[in-house]
Amino acid sequence: MKILYYNWTQFDNVNNQGGGVNVYQKNLIEYMVKNTDNEIYFLSSGLYYDVINNKTYIKQSKNIFGDKCQTFKLINSKCLAPASAMYDDINTYLNDNEDYEVLKKFINKCGGFDVIHFNNIEGLSLNCLKIKKDFPNMKIIYSLHNYFFCCPKVNLFYNDEKNCIDYQNGELCRKCLKNIVAKNKIIMFYKVNGLSEKLHMTKLNNKIRWYAKNVLRKLKKKNTQSEKKDNKAININGDFKKFRDKSIDAINNYVDVVLAVSNRVRNIAIRYGIQEKKIFTNYIGTKVAENEKIIKKTHNDQKLNIAYMGYFNKQKGFDFLIDALEKLPNEIAKKINFYCYAKIKDENDKINVEKIQKLNGKLNSAVHFNGYKHQDLPEIYKRIDLGIVPVIWEDNLPQVAIEFVAYGVPILCSDLGGAQELSEAKEFVFKAGNIESFQEKIANIINDRDLLKKYFEKQKKLTTMDEHINSLMKFYTNG
Repeated sequence: MKILYYNWTQFDNVNNQGGGVNVYQKNLIEYMVKNTDNEIYFLSSGLYYDVINNKTYIKQSKNIFGDKCQTFKLINSKCLAPASAMYDDINTYLNDNEDYEVLKKFINKCGGFDVIHFNNIEGLSLNCLKIKKDFPNMKIIYSLHNYFFCCPKVNLFYNDEKNCIDYQNGELCRKCLKNIVAKNKIIMFYKVNGLSEKLHMTKLNNKIRWYAKNVLRKLKKKNTQSEKKDNKAININGDFKKFRDKSIDAINNYVDVVLAVSNRVRNIAIRYGIQEKKIFTNYIGTKVAENEKIIKKTHNDQKLNIAYMGYFNKQKGFDFLIDALEKLPNEIAKKINFYCYAKIKDENDKINVEKIQKLNGKLNSAVHFNGYKHQDLPEIYKRIDLGIVPVIWEDNLPQVAIEFVAYGVPILCSDLGGAQELSEAKEFVFKAGNIESFQEKIANIINDRDLLKKYFEKQKKLTTMDEHINSLMKFYTNG
Protein backbone atom coordinates (compact mmCIF):
# COMPACT_ATOMS: atom_id res chain seq x y z
CA MET A 1 0.00 0.00 0.00
CA LYS A 2 0.96 3.63 -0.40
CA ILE A 3 0.45 5.42 2.92
CA LEU A 4 0.78 9.07 3.94
CA TYR A 5 1.13 9.79 7.67
CA TYR A 6 0.55 13.24 9.13
CA ASN A 7 1.71 14.73 12.42
CA TRP A 8 2.45 18.39 13.10
CA THR A 9 6.11 17.68 13.85
CA GLN A 10 8.46 15.38 11.97
CA PHE A 11 9.08 12.12 13.86
CA ASP A 12 12.87 12.56 14.05
CA ASN A 13 13.02 16.20 15.17
CA VAL A 14 15.94 16.95 17.48
CA ASN A 15 13.92 18.97 20.00
CA ASN A 16 11.61 16.21 21.26
CA GLN A 17 8.52 18.10 20.12
CA GLY A 18 5.24 16.23 20.00
CA GLY A 19 5.69 14.09 23.11
CA GLY A 20 4.40 10.53 23.14
CA VAL A 21 2.62 10.89 19.79
CA ASN A 22 5.92 11.63 18.11
CA VAL A 23 7.56 8.61 19.78
CA TYR A 24 4.69 6.45 18.56
CA GLN A 25 4.90 7.83 15.03
CA LYS A 26 8.64 7.17 14.88
CA ASN A 27 8.20 3.59 16.13
CA LEU A 28 5.36 2.99 13.69
CA ILE A 29 7.27 4.21 10.66
CA GLU A 30 10.41 2.35 11.73
CA TYR A 31 8.39 -0.88 11.85
CA MET A 32 6.75 -0.17 8.50
CA VAL A 33 9.99 0.49 6.61
CA LYS A 34 11.77 -2.52 8.12
CA ASN A 35 9.04 -5.13 8.06
CA THR A 36 6.59 -4.32 5.25
CA ASP A 37 6.57 -3.54 1.55
CA ASN A 38 4.34 -0.51 2.05
CA GLU A 39 5.41 2.74 0.46
CA ILE A 40 5.63 5.24 3.32
CA TYR A 41 5.29 9.03 3.10
CA PHE A 42 5.17 11.52 5.96
CA LEU A 43 3.98 15.14 6.10
CA SER A 44 4.27 17.71 8.90
CA SER A 45 3.12 21.32 9.12
CA GLY A 46 2.64 24.33 11.36
CA LEU A 47 6.25 24.83 12.48
CA TYR A 48 7.96 25.83 9.25
CA TYR A 49 7.96 29.41 8.00
CA ASP A 50 10.08 30.97 5.27
CA VAL A 51 11.83 34.26 6.03
CA ILE A 52 11.64 35.41 2.38
CA ASN A 53 8.76 33.59 0.69
CA ASN A 54 5.27 33.91 2.25
CA LYS A 55 3.61 31.56 -0.21
CA THR A 56 2.28 28.25 1.17
CA TYR A 57 4.09 25.28 -0.37
CA ILE A 58 5.42 21.79 0.38
CA LYS A 59 9.06 20.76 0.17
CA GLN A 60 10.81 17.46 0.73
CA SER A 61 12.94 16.98 3.85
CA LYS A 62 15.57 14.55 5.08
CA ASN A 63 14.87 11.91 7.72
CA ILE A 64 16.62 9.17 9.71
CA PHE A 65 15.27 6.40 7.45
CA GLY A 66 16.69 7.85 4.23
CA ASP A 67 14.81 6.95 1.05
CA LYS A 68 12.83 4.23 2.82
CA CYS A 69 10.44 6.95 3.93
CA GLN A 70 9.66 10.08 1.93
CA THR A 71 9.25 13.06 4.29
CA PHE A 72 7.81 16.48 3.47
CA LYS A 73 7.11 19.76 5.26
CA LEU A 74 4.27 22.17 4.52
CA ILE A 75 5.82 25.65 4.66
CA ASN A 76 3.91 28.79 5.73
CA SER A 77 0.73 27.05 6.82
CA LYS A 78 -2.02 29.44 7.82
CA CYS A 79 -2.46 27.28 10.92
CA LEU A 80 0.32 27.13 13.49
CA ALA A 81 1.24 24.14 15.61
CA PRO A 82 0.84 23.05 18.28
CA ALA A 83 -2.85 23.90 18.54
CA SER A 84 -2.37 26.27 21.47
CA ALA A 85 -0.65 28.68 19.07
CA MET A 86 -3.98 29.07 17.23
CA TYR A 87 -6.22 29.48 20.24
CA ASP A 88 -6.95 33.14 19.49
CA ASP A 89 -7.55 32.61 15.76
CA ILE A 90 -9.81 29.62 15.33
CA ASN A 91 -11.63 31.28 12.42
CA THR A 92 -8.54 30.73 10.28
CA TYR A 93 -8.50 27.06 11.28
CA LEU A 94 -12.18 26.70 10.39
CA ASN A 95 -12.20 28.63 7.10
CA ASP A 96 -8.76 28.68 5.47
CA ASN A 97 -8.65 26.92 2.12
CA GLU A 98 -5.03 27.47 1.10
CA ASP A 99 -3.65 24.54 3.12
CA TYR A 100 -6.28 22.33 1.50
CA GLU A 101 -5.35 23.38 -2.05
CA VAL A 102 -1.64 22.79 -1.35
CA LEU A 103 -2.39 19.35 0.13
CA LYS A 104 -4.55 18.44 -2.87
CA LYS A 105 -1.79 19.47 -5.29
CA PHE A 106 0.76 17.45 -3.28
CA ILE A 107 -1.37 14.29 -3.37
CA ASN A 108 -1.79 14.58 -7.13
CA LYS A 109 1.94 15.16 -7.60
CA CYS A 110 2.71 12.02 -5.57
CA GLY A 111 0.34 9.97 -7.69
CA GLY A 112 -2.26 9.58 -4.96
CA PHE A 113 -2.33 7.44 -1.81
CA ASP A 114 -4.26 4.42 -0.65
CA VAL A 115 -4.43 5.83 2.88
CA ILE A 116 -3.91 9.13 4.68
CA HIS A 117 -3.55 8.62 8.40
CA PHE A 118 -3.90 11.85 10.39
CA ASN A 119 -2.44 11.49 13.88
CA ASN A 120 -3.96 14.91 14.48
CA ILE A 121 -4.76 17.89 12.32
CA GLU A 122 -2.84 20.53 14.26
CA GLY A 123 -0.85 22.67 11.83
CA LEU A 124 -3.46 22.28 9.06
CA SER A 125 -6.84 23.86 8.49
CA LEU A 126 -9.97 21.80 9.14
CA ASN A 127 -10.83 21.88 5.43
CA CYS A 128 -7.96 19.44 4.81
CA LEU A 129 -10.20 16.61 6.05
CA LYS A 130 -12.45 17.34 3.08
CA ILE A 131 -9.75 15.93 0.81
CA LYS A 132 -11.98 12.85 0.73
CA LYS A 133 -14.26 14.67 -1.73
CA ASP A 134 -11.47 14.90 -4.32
CA PHE A 135 -10.09 11.42 -3.67
CA PRO A 136 -13.12 9.27 -2.76
CA ASN A 137 -11.19 6.00 -3.02
CA MET A 138 -8.50 7.12 -0.58
CA LYS A 139 -9.06 5.85 2.97
CA ILE A 140 -9.00 8.65 5.58
CA ILE A 141 -7.95 7.57 9.09
CA TYR A 142 -7.96 9.92 12.09
CA SER A 143 -6.35 8.92 15.41
CA LEU A 144 -7.51 10.66 18.59
CA HIS A 145 -4.29 11.16 20.56
CA ASN A 146 -5.79 14.28 22.14
CA TYR A 147 -9.09 16.20 22.17
CA PHE A 148 -8.48 18.80 19.49
CA PHE A 149 -11.64 17.61 17.76
CA CYS A 150 -13.66 19.31 20.50
CA CYS A 151 -11.21 21.51 22.44
CA PRO A 152 -8.95 24.16 20.84
CA LYS A 153 -6.51 23.73 23.75
CA VAL A 154 -6.52 19.95 23.04
CA ASN A 155 -6.69 18.81 26.67
CA LEU A 156 -10.24 19.50 27.92
CA PHE A 157 -8.68 21.04 31.02
CA TYR A 158 -10.63 24.12 32.11
CA ASN A 159 -8.71 27.19 33.26
CA ASP A 160 -5.63 25.06 33.90
CA GLU A 161 -7.45 23.90 37.02
CA LYS A 162 -9.85 21.03 36.39
CA ASN A 163 -11.27 18.50 33.96
CA CYS A 164 -13.66 20.23 31.53
CA ILE A 165 -17.01 18.46 31.37
CA ASP A 166 -19.45 21.15 30.16
CA TYR A 167 -18.13 23.96 27.96
CA GLN A 168 -21.53 25.74 28.05
CA ASN A 169 -21.76 26.08 24.27
CA GLY A 170 -18.36 27.71 24.10
CA GLU A 171 -18.87 30.40 26.72
CA LEU A 172 -16.52 28.74 29.20
CA CYS A 173 -13.85 28.61 26.48
CA ARG A 174 -13.81 32.41 26.52
CA LYS A 175 -13.08 32.39 30.26
CA CYS A 176 -10.57 29.58 30.08
CA LEU A 177 -6.92 30.53 30.64
CA LYS A 178 -5.75 31.24 27.12
CA ASN A 179 -2.16 32.28 27.78
CA ILE A 180 -2.38 34.00 24.42
CA VAL A 181 0.82 35.06 22.74
CA ALA A 182 0.37 37.04 19.53
CA LYS A 183 0.35 34.71 16.56
CA ASN A 184 2.71 36.93 14.55
CA LYS A 185 5.32 36.71 17.33
CA ILE A 186 5.25 32.93 17.22
CA ILE A 187 5.59 32.96 13.43
CA MET A 188 8.60 35.27 13.71
CA PHE A 189 10.22 32.85 16.15
CA TYR A 190 9.56 29.96 13.77
CA LYS A 191 11.07 31.93 10.88
CA VAL A 192 14.28 32.82 12.72
CA ASN A 193 14.55 29.31 14.10
CA GLY A 194 14.15 27.84 10.62
CA LEU A 195 16.78 30.19 9.19
CA SER A 196 19.35 29.27 11.86
CA GLU A 197 18.72 25.57 11.20
CA LYS A 198 19.15 26.11 7.46
CA LEU A 199 22.47 27.85 8.07
CA HIS A 200 23.54 25.04 10.45
CA MET A 201 23.98 27.58 13.25
CA THR A 202 23.31 25.14 16.10
CA LYS A 203 24.51 27.39 18.93
CA LEU A 204 22.41 30.31 17.67
CA ASN A 205 19.47 27.96 17.23
CA ASN A 206 19.72 26.79 20.84
CA LYS A 207 20.02 30.37 22.12
CA ILE A 208 16.97 31.41 20.10
CA ARG A 209 14.98 28.54 21.55
CA TRP A 210 16.07 29.35 25.08
CA TYR A 211 15.24 33.04 24.64
CA ALA A 212 11.88 32.36 22.97
CA LYS A 213 10.82 29.87 25.62
CA ASN A 214 11.60 32.34 28.40
CA VAL A 215 9.80 35.21 26.66
CA LEU A 216 6.74 33.06 25.93
CA ARG A 217 6.74 31.74 29.50
CA LYS A 218 6.78 35.28 30.93
CA LEU A 219 4.01 36.40 28.58
CA LYS A 220 1.90 33.39 29.53
CA LYS A 221 2.46 34.01 33.23
CA LYS A 222 1.44 37.64 32.81
CA ASN A 223 -1.73 36.65 30.95
CA THR A 224 -2.48 33.96 33.53
CA GLN A 225 -2.22 36.40 36.43
CA SER A 226 -4.37 38.92 34.57
CA GLU A 227 -7.04 36.29 33.87
CA LYS A 228 -7.13 35.08 37.46
CA LYS A 229 -7.94 38.59 38.69
CA ASP A 230 -11.24 38.90 36.89
CA ASN A 231 -11.71 35.73 34.79
CA LYS A 232 -13.97 37.67 32.42
CA ALA A 233 -14.80 36.41 28.99
CA ILE A 234 -12.47 37.89 26.38
CA ASN A 235 -13.41 38.87 22.86
CA ILE A 236 -11.61 36.37 20.66
CA ASN A 237 -11.63 35.95 16.92
CA GLY A 238 -13.80 32.86 16.86
CA ASP A 239 -16.93 31.01 17.88
CA PHE A 240 -16.06 28.05 20.10
CA LYS A 241 -19.38 26.31 19.64
CA LYS A 242 -18.82 26.51 15.90
CA PHE A 243 -15.28 25.16 16.42
CA ARG A 244 -16.59 22.02 18.12
CA ASP A 245 -19.60 21.54 15.84
CA LYS A 246 -17.65 21.99 12.60
CA SER A 247 -14.77 19.81 13.73
CA ILE A 248 -17.03 16.92 14.69
CA ASP A 249 -19.12 17.32 11.50
CA ALA A 250 -15.98 17.20 9.35
CA ILE A 251 -14.83 13.99 11.04
CA ASN A 252 -18.27 12.39 10.70
CA ASN A 253 -18.63 13.38 7.04
CA TYR A 254 -15.13 12.91 5.62
CA VAL A 255 -13.19 10.47 7.81
CA ASP A 256 -13.63 6.76 7.14
CA VAL A 257 -12.28 5.42 10.42
CA VAL A 258 -11.62 7.16 13.74
CA LEU A 259 -9.19 5.40 16.08
CA ALA A 260 -9.29 6.07 19.83
CA VAL A 261 -6.23 5.10 21.83
CA SER A 262 -8.34 3.90 24.78
CA ASN A 263 -11.95 3.01 25.58
CA ARG A 264 -12.13 6.12 27.72
CA VAL A 265 -11.27 8.33 24.74
CA ARG A 266 -13.76 6.49 22.54
CA ASN A 267 -16.58 7.03 25.03
CA ILE A 268 -15.74 10.73 25.37
CA ALA A 269 -15.68 11.16 21.58
CA ILE A 270 -19.05 9.47 21.20
CA ARG A 271 -20.49 11.63 23.98
CA TYR A 272 -19.40 14.74 22.09
CA GLY A 273 -20.91 13.61 18.80
CA ILE A 274 -18.52 11.43 16.79
CA GLN A 275 -20.52 8.64 15.18
CA GLU A 276 -20.27 5.42 17.17
CA LYS A 277 -20.26 3.26 14.06
CA LYS A 278 -16.98 4.69 12.76
CA ILE A 279 -14.89 4.99 15.93
CA PHE A 280 -12.88 2.04 17.27
CA THR A 281 -10.56 1.56 20.23
CA ASN A 282 -7.08 0.83 18.91
CA TYR A 283 -4.39 0.67 21.59
CA ILE A 284 -1.11 1.94 20.20
CA GLY A 285 1.75 -0.47 19.77
CA THR A 286 4.91 0.07 21.79
CA LYS A 287 8.37 -1.46 21.73
CA VAL A 288 8.33 -1.85 25.50
CA ALA A 289 5.34 -4.20 25.24
CA GLU A 290 7.86 -6.89 24.36
CA ASN A 291 9.16 -6.54 27.93
CA GLU A 292 6.07 -8.25 29.28
CA LYS A 293 8.21 -11.38 29.13
CA ILE A 294 10.01 -10.04 32.21
CA ILE A 295 9.16 -12.10 35.30
CA LYS A 296 7.07 -10.05 37.70
CA LYS A 297 8.92 -9.09 40.86
CA THR A 298 8.16 -10.34 44.35
CA HIS A 299 7.78 -7.65 47.00
CA ASN A 300 9.16 -8.47 50.43
CA ASP A 301 10.64 -5.14 51.49
CA GLN A 302 8.99 -3.48 54.46
CA LYS A 303 9.14 -0.14 52.64
CA LEU A 304 7.12 0.61 49.50
CA ASN A 305 9.14 2.27 46.72
CA ILE A 306 6.82 4.48 44.67
CA ALA A 307 7.70 6.61 41.64
CA TYR A 308 6.35 9.51 39.61
CA MET A 309 7.87 9.88 36.15
CA GLY A 310 7.32 12.58 33.53
CA TYR A 311 6.82 16.31 34.00
CA PHE A 312 6.36 18.86 36.76
CA ASN A 313 2.89 19.37 35.41
CA LYS A 314 -0.33 20.20 37.23
CA GLN A 315 -2.64 18.36 34.87
CA LYS A 316 -0.38 15.29 35.04
CA GLY A 317 -1.14 15.36 38.75
CA PHE A 318 2.25 16.33 40.18
CA ASP A 319 0.87 19.09 42.44
CA PHE A 320 -1.90 16.80 43.65
CA LEU A 321 0.55 14.00 44.41
CA ILE A 322 2.85 16.20 46.50
CA ASP A 323 -0.15 17.50 48.46
CA ALA A 324 -1.48 13.98 49.01
CA LEU A 325 1.89 12.67 50.20
CA GLU A 326 2.31 15.62 52.59
CA LYS A 327 -1.05 14.81 54.19
CA LEU A 328 -0.52 11.06 54.61
CA PRO A 329 -0.90 9.68 58.14
CA ASN A 330 2.58 9.35 59.66
CA GLU A 331 2.35 5.58 60.15
CA ILE A 332 1.78 5.17 56.40
CA ALA A 333 4.17 7.91 55.25
CA LYS A 334 7.15 6.40 57.08
CA LYS A 335 6.76 3.21 55.03
CA ILE A 336 7.19 5.02 51.69
CA ASN A 337 10.29 5.80 49.63
CA PHE A 338 9.39 8.31 46.92
CA TYR A 339 11.35 8.66 43.66
CA CYS A 340 10.55 11.47 41.24
CA TYR A 341 12.00 11.49 37.70
CA ALA A 342 11.23 14.86 36.12
CA LYS A 343 13.41 17.24 34.12
CA ILE A 344 14.11 20.68 35.58
CA LYS A 345 13.24 23.24 32.90
CA ASP A 346 12.75 26.53 34.76
CA GLU A 347 12.71 28.28 38.13
CA ASN A 348 9.27 26.88 38.99
CA ASP A 349 10.64 23.38 38.58
CA LYS A 350 13.38 24.17 41.09
CA ILE A 351 10.66 25.10 43.57
CA ASN A 352 9.03 21.73 42.89
CA VAL A 353 12.32 19.98 43.66
CA GLU A 354 12.38 21.78 47.00
CA LYS A 355 8.89 20.44 47.72
CA ILE A 356 10.15 16.92 47.07
CA GLN A 357 13.12 17.42 49.34
CA LYS A 358 10.84 18.64 52.14
CA LEU A 359 9.00 15.32 51.96
CA ASN A 360 12.06 13.72 53.54
CA GLY A 361 10.72 14.92 56.87
CA LYS A 362 7.44 13.15 56.22
CA LEU A 363 8.23 10.01 54.22
CA ASN A 364 10.96 7.47 54.85
CA SER A 365 12.79 9.13 51.96
CA ALA A 366 12.14 11.34 48.92
CA VAL A 367 14.59 11.67 46.03
CA HIS A 368 14.49 13.72 42.82
CA PHE A 369 16.27 12.74 39.60
CA ASN A 370 16.67 15.31 36.82
CA GLY A 371 14.81 13.33 34.16
CA TYR A 372 15.84 9.98 32.76
CA LYS A 373 17.00 8.28 29.58
CA HIS A 374 15.05 5.44 28.05
CA GLN A 375 18.10 3.18 28.02
CA ASP A 376 18.21 3.52 31.81
CA LEU A 377 14.62 2.36 32.35
CA PRO A 378 15.39 -1.33 33.07
CA GLU A 379 17.65 -0.35 35.97
CA ILE A 380 15.28 2.35 37.21
CA TYR A 381 12.30 0.02 37.33
CA LYS A 382 14.21 -2.59 39.34
CA ARG A 383 13.94 -0.39 42.45
CA ILE A 384 10.28 0.59 42.01
CA ASP A 385 7.36 -1.31 43.53
CA LEU A 386 4.52 0.96 42.43
CA GLY A 387 4.19 3.63 39.74
CA ILE A 388 1.92 6.62 40.38
CA VAL A 389 -0.09 8.09 37.47
CA PRO A 390 -2.23 10.74 39.22
CA VAL A 391 -3.56 12.68 36.21
CA ILE A 392 -6.38 15.15 36.82
CA TRP A 393 -7.39 15.38 33.14
CA GLU A 394 -8.56 12.79 30.60
CA ASP A 395 -5.01 11.76 29.65
CA ASN A 396 -5.68 9.56 26.62
CA LEU A 397 -3.23 6.76 27.50
CA PRO A 398 0.04 7.94 29.05
CA GLN A 399 3.17 6.32 27.61
CA VAL A 400 4.69 6.27 31.09
CA ALA A 401 1.82 4.07 32.34
CA ILE A 402 2.52 1.54 29.60
CA GLU A 403 6.24 1.56 30.41
CA PHE A 404 5.66 0.96 34.11
CA VAL A 405 3.49 -2.09 33.42
CA ALA A 406 5.75 -3.45 30.68
CA TYR A 407 8.62 -3.61 33.16
CA GLY A 408 6.61 -5.41 35.81
CA VAL A 409 5.64 -2.36 37.89
CA PRO A 410 1.93 -2.02 38.78
CA ILE A 411 0.45 1.47 38.70
CA LEU A 412 -1.86 3.36 41.01
CA CYS A 413 -3.77 5.75 38.78
CA SER A 414 -6.68 8.15 38.80
CA ASP A 415 -10.03 7.36 37.23
CA LEU A 416 -9.48 9.85 34.38
CA GLY A 417 -7.92 8.87 31.06
CA GLY A 418 -6.88 5.49 29.71
CA ALA A 419 -4.27 4.34 32.25
CA GLN A 420 -6.98 2.62 34.31
CA GLU A 421 -7.60 0.23 31.40
CA LEU A 422 -4.25 -1.53 31.73
CA SER A 423 -5.63 -3.70 34.56
CA GLU A 424 -9.09 -4.56 35.84
CA ALA A 425 -7.88 -4.47 39.47
CA LYS A 426 -10.01 -1.69 40.97
CA GLU A 427 -7.74 -1.57 44.01
CA PHE A 428 -5.35 0.47 41.86
CA VAL A 429 -7.75 3.23 40.74
CA PHE A 430 -8.57 6.27 42.88
CA LYS A 431 -10.92 9.20 42.30
CA ALA A 432 -9.03 11.92 40.43
CA GLY A 433 -8.01 14.87 42.58
CA ASN A 434 -9.38 13.21 45.73
CA ILE A 435 -6.72 13.01 48.44
CA GLU A 436 -8.75 10.71 50.71
CA SER A 437 -9.33 8.24 47.87
CA PHE A 438 -5.62 8.23 46.99
CA GLN A 439 -4.56 7.77 50.60
CA GLU A 440 -7.01 4.91 51.13
CA LYS A 441 -5.72 3.02 48.08
CA ILE A 442 -2.03 3.43 48.89
CA ALA A 443 -2.60 2.51 52.56
CA ASN A 444 -4.33 -0.69 51.47
CA ILE A 445 -1.39 -1.60 49.26
CA ILE A 446 1.14 -0.90 52.02
CA ASN A 447 -0.82 -3.02 54.48
CA ASP A 448 -1.36 -5.86 52.01
CA ARG A 449 1.58 -6.31 49.63
CA ASP A 450 -0.15 -9.25 47.92
CA LEU A 451 -2.32 -6.65 46.18
CA LEU A 452 0.69 -5.85 43.99
CA LYS A 453 0.42 -9.33 42.49
CA LYS A 454 -3.33 -8.88 42.00
CA TYR A 455 -2.65 -6.02 39.58
CA PHE A 456 -0.98 -8.42 37.15
CA GLU A 457 -3.50 -11.18 37.72
CA LYS A 458 -6.07 -8.81 36.21
CA GLN A 459 -3.75 -7.04 33.78
CA LYS A 460 -4.73 -6.63 30.15
CA LYS A 461 -2.06 -7.66 27.68
CA LEU A 462 -0.11 -4.73 26.26
CA THR A 463 -0.12 -4.23 22.50
CA THR A 464 3.11 -4.99 20.64
CA MET A 465 4.06 -3.23 17.43
CA ASP A 466 3.36 -6.47 15.51
CA GLU A 467 -0.17 -6.64 16.89
CA HIS A 468 -0.78 -2.93 16.38
CA ILE A 469 0.38 -2.93 12.75
CA ASN A 470 -1.77 -5.97 11.96
CA SER A 471 -4.75 -4.18 13.45
CA LEU A 472 -3.97 -0.97 11.54
CA MET A 473 -3.71 -2.79 8.23
CA LYS A 474 -7.20 -4.21 8.73
CA PHE A 475 -8.55 -0.69 9.19
CA TYR A 476 -6.58 0.52 6.18
CA THR A 477 -8.01 -2.17 3.93
CA ASN A 478 -11.47 -2.90 5.32
CA GLY A 479 -12.55 0.08 7.37
